[in-house]
Amino acid sequence: MDFKIIIGLILGIIIGILAASLIPAAAPAQQPQCPTSLDAIKKRGVLVLGTSADWPPYEYVEGGAVVGIDIDIARKIAQSLGVRLEVRDMKFSALIEAVRRGDVDIVLADMAITPDREKQVLFSIPYQVDSSVVIAKRGARIQNVEDLKGKAVGVQVGTVQEDWAVKNLGNFSKIIRYDKVYPYMVEALRKGDLDAIIVGGVVGKALVRRFPEFEIVMSIGVRYSAAAMPLCAQDLKIQVDRVIYDMLQTGEMERLINSWVEKWLYS
Repeated sequence: MDFKIIIGLILGIIIGILAASLIPAAAPAQQPQCPTSLDAIKKRGVLVLGTSADWPPYEYVEGGAVVGIDIDIARKIAQSLGVRLEVRDMKFSALIEAVRRGDVDIVLADMAITPDREKQVLFSIPYQVDSSVVIAKRGARIQNVEDLKGKAVGVQVGTVQEDWAVKNLGNFSKIIRYDKVYPYMVEALRKGDLDAIIVGGVVGKALVRRFPEFEIVMSIGVRYSAAAMPLCAQDLKIQVDRVIYDMLQTGEMERLINSWVEKWLYS
């Protein structure tokens, strides 16, 4: 899908969300103190980001530092708050619980909005619309779900790709779970230990450009990527939404994503 069409879809969704947010709400009942708030972040002088640095070009390790699309978005948010950014790298499957406990203030990890996750964390407006894709070696003769019968398929633990694989392939394929997509799951596909892997669309497109022996054989649905915060962190969400909305409106988000895709491909 063309990026400008994607941005239009996101902005349409955002306008509806922002309009709804202007409706006055009843005063909430007294609640326990939120583990994450704007006041706490500003007093501390640090925005603590949780991510999983194995999903290039969104987050990966380069020169001993975690870099990528989501890191730059988080840095932009930190700058808007007048604080510095601290990045904590962990397993993707641990991110939801980390932000719920307040161990991190915010999660940016190309995380898709799902009904189950919305019960556990507060999502920002989406900053990207993407699909999931199935990648295999060229000539593998995999074109549809039926072709994956009896095949070994790699997914990352805790992702929407894992959920899809369990639901659609669990009865007849060997689903192999990985904590890290890159390089471990990618290398397993290169060596032939896996017949296919399932990743996000932008990640998949970057992988097949970097590894010409791969090809995208299927696209699966639509997913919306957003930042995640504790359910109680409404004040932080307002600020995060403003930053993301401005980046989408000005074209900065498109430029950021494209530049990191190119950087990772040729690094």
